[in-house]
Amino acid sequence: MENLTGVAPVQQAWKSETGKNRFRQKGKSEMQKDRQKEDNRQERLTDDAKLLNQYLNQYRFCIGRKRLLERRRAEIIMEFGNPLKAVPMDGMPKGNRHREGCAALSLRLDEVDTRIKEQKENAEKVLVNIMNIIDFLPESSLERAILENRYLDRYNWEQVCRENHISRTPAMRKWRRGLHKLLDFKKIKQILEEYKNSLQD
Repeated sequence: MENLTGVAPVQQAWKSETGKNRFRQKGKSEMQKDRQKEDNRQERLTDDAKLLNQYLNQYRFCIGRKRLLERRRAEIIMEFGNPLKAVPMDGMPKGNRHREGCAALSLRLDEVDTRIKEQKENAEKVLVNIMNIIDFLPESSLERAILENRYLDRYNWEQVCRENHISRTPAMRKWRRGLHKLLDFKKIKQILEEYKNSLQD
């Protein structure tokens, strides 16, 4: 009888502790689910955030376009010599077709040079606009550093992570958070509205 009366309280205490542990585990599980939902929400860019990302990527596009034109110009010169120079007088007769070809290439190179100049000027304007937008973020924030790396330095994610000593997942989380923080400013929303309208024109 003594053993039975001694075991009962132990079993009751064990059941009570087990119930508490299950309650704690359930609480942790609920917290993890809530945290996961928040992470999923942050991982999804809103339509406005996607538009802002597109706007901030304009500088990358301008520089890429300018470099493409520069390569095209260099390849034309490499392939045909420099058609901008006068035809050398080597005593051999030159047909009209040859002179017309050189003139046409010279004209095309002039057009490419004009487009390169326009892209350079456009890139300068876009760069200033993007810098003005990123300035809305605190100067010492990691979000700002990552956005500067992405949109001004045109870093890929590997370079961004190496520069900021951070792995890819938290780096992208900070990037998304930075975009959403910028959208809290009325001025940014106004700029995006004007940009959106310009795309529809």
